[in-house]
Amino acid sequence: MNGNGEMARKFRFTQRDLESLPAHDPSSASHQMEYCDSDIVGLRLFVGHTGRRFFYLRYRLNGRKRSCRIGEFPSVSLKEARTRAHELKSMISRGDDPSAERRTKAAIPNFADFALNEYLPDAKLHKRSWRDDELRINKELVPRFGRMQLTAITSRDVQQFHVAVRASHAPATANRYLSLVARMLQVAVEREYIERNPARSVHKFREDNARNRYLSNQEIAKFLEALDSVGNRSMANAFKFLLFTGLRKGEAMTLPWRNVNLENGTVYLEKTKNGRTRSVLLNALARHVLEEMLALRRGDHPYVFPGREPNSPVTNPSKVFAAALKAAGIEGFHCHDLRHTYASLAINSGATLYDVQKLLGHATSQMTQRYAHLADASLRTATENVANQISAVA
Repeated sequence: MNGNGEMARKFRFTQRDLESLPAHDPSSASHQMEYCDSDIVGLRLFVGHTGRRFFYLRYRLNGRKRSCRIGEFPSVSLKEARTRAHELKSMISRGDDPSAERRTKAAIPNFADFALNEYLPDAKLHKRSWRDDELRINKELVPRFGRMQLTAITSRDVQQFHVAVRASHAPATANRYLSLVARMLQVAVEREYIERNPARSVHKFREDNARNRYLSNQEIAKFLEALDSVGNRSMANAFKFLLFTGLRKGEAMTLPWRNVNLENGTVYLEKTKNGRTRSVLLNALARHVLEEMLALRRGDHPYVFPGREPNSPVTNPSKVFAAALKAAGIEGFHCHDLRHTYASLAINSGATLYDVQKLLGHATSQMTQRYAHLADASLRTATENVANQISAVA
């Protein structure tokens, strides 16, 4: 008897016979007709009202009747169905339940579902840089791993992806992607989707952390002139503000008016890279930028550098930045290098490394050491000045 109380039809399955089976009678009270293979006990074919046909294996385990779907005919051939039926019966003989295993596998999400429905919602609550994660996930990770179940991702897969990113990006960029993949898969471990993190055995590329690109005085003049020709004043002034303050891009471009004190010449940063709040002293040029943006402010817009969307800051500034560099004839320069340029100008003006550490908001002096060679140059100039004074009176 089948599940609808009807007698299942039993015969020796052949490919031709299964292909010729008619659709189940639409007027029947049952949803499908069940056919039994006389060669393999438990192998069944269900045929529905539309004519679609599915292989199943019926079996008994621990005194309970169960069934496990094998696949749709003819995509799964009769030969393949019989082979799979033998594998399932072998599993059952060992006391394992194929239906339970299938349910367990089905409960494991693919990478895209996990990334968008589990990782990102959690990152939005706990990571200040979640927007960077979202961009990298949509741009590179989902296209690469999206359809793969988490359990199917291997160390080799992660390593090949790491190498592929390095082929078109700097080592540091490839390493940021690797760190994100490793963090995501670690969350999958913590949630018991996978037993181990396959990204942990993949080594990062060596990075040239000493790379510093500064604008020369001539380049600064050309860059500022190019920004003045940009139609988007909000974007243009945001880049000027970066050069005049040495702030990080995220700190400046999301600066709200409530944290600006023009009277005292300071801005207050609620969120910084090292997690600490700090106040930033404004020089005359930076104050002039804020005064101009205040004059351009639309109503009570909350951000100093407003974006196109209501109540949002500027976004996607890369096109404006690239256009300004092209107009100024500047090559090999990144947005973060505006911060390096600010630091180099400070040291060349007599600031100490300690001063620069405070100006840039570095938590320790380690990051500021990259500017030590500039400080050495200033010291050399100072000692030569002493020598010149001695020579003048000797």
